[in-house]
Amino acid sequence: MSAKEQKMVVIGSDRGRARVYVIIGGCWGDEGKGKVAAFYATIANLVIRATGGANAGHTVYINGKKIALHLVPGGIGNPKTICLIGQGTVVDYDILVEEIKQIYEYGVEDVMERLKISGTANVLFPYHKALDKLHEWLRLKKVGTTAKGIGPAYADETTRFGLKVYDLMLPVGELTEKIGEVLSLHKPLFDAYDAWQKKNTNSMFTDEEWAEYMDFFVHPEKLAIKYHEYGRQFSKAIVNGHQLVQGFLNNPANTIVVEGAQSVCLSLKEGHYPMVTSSDANTLGTLSGAHLNHKDVTEVILIAKAYFSKVGQGIFPTEFESHIDANGKLIPYKKEEALEGDIYRDENGEYGATTKRPRRTGAFDGILLKNSVEKSGADYLCINCIDSIGMMGKKYGKIKICNAYDYQGQEIDYYPDNINTTGEIPTPKYKDDFDGGWTITKDMTTYDSLPELAKTFIKTIEEITKCKVKYIGVGPKNEDMIIRDNI
Repeated sequence: MSAKEQKMVVIGSDRGRARVYVIIGGCWGDEGKGKVAAFYATIANLVIRATGGANAGHTVYINGKKIALHLVPGGIGNPKTICLIGQGTVVDYDILVEEIKQIYEYGVEDVMERLKISGTANVLFPYHKALDKLHEWLRLKKVGTTAKGIGPAYADETTRFGLKVYDLMLPVGELTEKIGEVLSLHKPLFDAYDAWQKKNTNSMFTDEEWAEYMDFFVHPEKLAIKYHEYGRQFSKAIVNGHQLVQGFLNNPANTIVVEGAQSVCLSLKEGHYPMVTSSDANTLGTLSGAHLNHKDVTEVILIAKAYFSKVGQGIFPTEFESHIDANGKLIPYKKEEALEGDIYRDENGEYGATTKRPRRTGAFDGILLKNSVEKSGADYLCINCIDSIGMMGKKYGKIKICNAYDYQGQEIDYYPDNINTTGEIPTPKYKDDFDGGWTITKDMTTYDSLPELAKTFIKTIEEITKCKVKYIGVGPKNEDMIIRDNI
């Protein structure tokens, strides 16, 4: 084991159990969780994708090539790592098949030998994607769904109509009955939209798409045959997730990495409702989705970037002005008209890994991250893009960190939970701006070697959040990470 790998391991497991590292997003997603997961996967025996579905994109490097993984855990690039899609996920088999094909093309020849799928994970069907659009159509205030069908798939689970991965191994006749039953729940909405679009010209679907969706209700056996074949195709990968994880847990020589999807601020339970995802993306929800409990955890790592970004709609207190409209779409502009948010977005490639939608960008919000630290029970922070914020600091001469809000006539140091009621957005107050920026060079491989301004930036984050920054991302690749000793 190299010196760098030794830093990654907690010395001495006094519990006689495996080390478990849980990676949680601290903001609204896109913080670099996939990078951290892939970094840790270099020593992991098991990597678990715990929540969400193909609406999440974790950007990693496999054999030196950049890839956005949506369902397969980021550890798949390590030939020694088993990768589990956990019970908290919703599995879109159409996308999973394409993703596996791409991973093979990237030179990973044993994907199917090392990929496991929990039999109790949820299955996402094509009608879930149609429902996603229909639900958004009904809303007076849009939430900016990715239309990947995630919410409706989780809703079916909640109403106990959902199908699990194990169901795909049933005989086609039984699977047809199950699919027909859940379709009966959704038929009234499809019928209502069918009647509406016959009187209107602005349908969300092509004629071919809509005909296919409506055909599901007449011939559910077509879906049953297709998804039964997926069950056969993946039969060797489908496992009892609990037993698999327990086997790894009971060996103190093992390391387990849990990939959380989305983030605390998008968590159904702990996030900024209703602009949230459809699963509990906080630590406890992530653990449940990974077949783990709180006593199994060695370290919870909360991820953030040195500046903030957000896709779609919702409140963003420290947002920079940019050419993005209220629906999250770019407004055409000339290069000389670029605003600060446009420059942050374009110079740092801030476009969604899954949706390609432009991200809104803003200053580092220490109060929002402090809120996430408290809700997630984070042991340590990982701050990515220290190199990028240094370059932006050089461009603008200043770097901002929010350390308080003005809200309802008071200065507060927490994120308010009644914004939807008051209609007031917290006004950020910034700690004295940091002068200038910095450059991260290849020889800066320790915290002490970082520029003093960068270290001051990190120390300020620690002061506001009351959480230590143990991991520092200094570049785009998996290995571009500094791990601090003795903190």
